[in-house]
Amino acid sequence: MATQAKDDEPRFNFGAGMPDPKTFPSRDLAVAAARVIEREGSSLVRYPGNWGYPGLREVARERFHRNHGVEVGIDDIVLGNGSMQPINLVAAAWAKAGAPVVVEEFTYSGTLGVFRHHQVDLVSIPLDEQGMRTDALDTALQRLRQAGTPAQFIYTIASHQNPSGTTLPVERRRELLEVAAKHEVVIVEDDCYADLRYRGAEVPSIYALAEPGQVLYIGSFSKILGPGARLGYFIAPPVLRDQLLAHRSDGGTSSLAAMIVAEYLQGHMWSHIAEVKALMASKLMTLHGALDECVGDICSWTRPTGGLFQWLKLPDDVDTDQLQTLVARQGIACGSGRSFDAQDRDIAYLRLAFGYIDQADIMEGVARLGDSIRKSQTGAAGNGAEPRDAACC
Repeated sequence: MATQAKDDEPRFNFGAGMPDPKTFPSRDLAVAAARVIEREGSSLVRYPGNWGYPGLREVARERFHRNHGVEVGIDDIVLGNGSMQPINLVAAAWAKAGAPVVVEEFTYSGTLGVFRHHQVDLVSIPLDEQGMRTDALDTALQRLRQAGTPAQFIYTIASHQNPSGTTLPVERRRELLEVAAKHEVVIVEDDCYADLRYRGAEVPSIYALAEPGQVLYIGSFSKILGPGARLGYFIAPPVLRDQLLAHRSDGGTSSLAAMIVAEYLQGHMWSHIAEVKALMASKLMTLHGALDECVGDICSWTRPTGGLFQWLKLPDDVDTDQLQTLVARQGIACGSGRSFDAQDRDIAYLRLAFGYIDQADIMEGVARLGDSIRKSQTGAAGNGAEPRDAACC
């Protein structure tokens, strides 16, 4: 039995990359808010400034050091309104209309929207089971240089990639840095899913492996707390940092929100992350079990080691428009493949976000999805045929 959905959302929400509401620390944040407002509230009469509240920047610095083993300077960390504001600042500073920007073949739809707004020429690099192919990247960058249109920058989600779930191994991260240096192109590393690794060894960020000035790093607190907090940041040496800050004109990121989150995370960050990871890992196992049972004979999928997303390859004969209609009728939200395709192609994929949906609803949601996929097939296996296992689907 599915849980009752709110009026403004589908019953089976595989759509948005959000953590489970049960992990949001409402009570502890309330305590932190009372404590920090009493102690520092008078400072809220001032504007936050370009860099943002120092306490949360210090939390970000500690987080980066613990995750990647590298110290970064506090003045190299700039808070933003979520991780999307740094991406917007990158685009404002470096994305010239008509100039090439390199991205992964499939990537975050929000970033694609920002880059398309700036009318850049999106150059997509194929992915394999380990992430962006550096051989294809080298070829593309060489072609662009020879044409007299060098790439403005490379945007990558190297860890728990959105939507594919792939993670670039350390050897390929070093290759990526070598290729980028060879062609004198800056890398923009979007690492907002870095904390959410469920199995396998930790991989250092590209920024931690790079020489100063090679990489701009973007982080977020949204995936361990919630997008409603609107708190992210970027890390960059002054040579890159100041180029982005020249385009900032919003008065700064909320000091109130940053104070409260910093006060909470200073004492709870690693225990909270462990709680989020444990629940997300369990949900991913449940999702894989449901996919095996309900669509294992017609679909294939990646096996992410972390993150919030499952990339599902549909049968080639699926009518994607019909599928979107059917899943909506079933009360299912999920991401269409086209939303994440850099070339805006109608591709036979779906992105399933498993963080927000209640774990008890995953099996029924996937069962209904499997039914819709079969009914959307146009070949001999489809045409509205009954699902293979009525008990499942």
